[in-house]
Amino acid sequence: MSNDVTNKILDAALEIVARNKISGTRMHLIAEEAGVVQSNVHYYYPTKNDLMIALLDRIQKRFTEKRMSSVDLEKKSFEENLRGLFHEKKDDIYNHKKIDYLQFDFWVQGTANPEIREKFIDAFNIWRSNITEVLNQMPGFPECKSEQCAMLPYLLVSIMIGASMQYLIDEGKFNLDDYFDAAENMILNFIK
Repeated sequence: MSNDVTNKILDAALEIVARNKISGTRMHLIAEEAGVVQSNVHYYYPTKNDLMIALLDRIQKRFTEKRMSSVDLEKKSFEENLRGLFHEKKDDIYNHKKIDYLQFDFWVQGTANPEIREKFIDAFNIWRSNITEVLNQMPGFPECKSEQCAMLPYLLVSIMIGASMQYLIDEGKFNLDDYFDAAENMILNFIK
């Protein structure tokens, strides 16, 4: 039963934060959206910060699970897994915009809230680690010790976050498929 209630609360928190941003989110709004009394929200999440941390953890878990379904290091080639990373990001941009908007809001909050900052740092580290696992499929990459090779996971994160930022603020400006095709070609050319 408690898992059902916490899921309802976290679902509601996602909706409220997506509409009002973290700074405009109030516990009573989340309770109303979840269809529970505010004391239930406070029972599971005593403070707004506790609830935001739980929401951030849930989003990270979703990203990790989704990435695991997009990438298969055992059965797919490097190119297929690179495409999988990009496809995962395109899917979020096209079909799960709220999640990307939340990411940006959490990033802003992380500049002032040390706990959110640490969670966000961990999320970026996980993402770069997953990207590095894919890059390690490339012949020669695991042995590469150059600064350029070390920066490649950071650049891939920037390419994907940059796609979200640019596309979501001005959806008609460029074709997202063309963007990721160009990114893939750029990475493959870098490898050569």
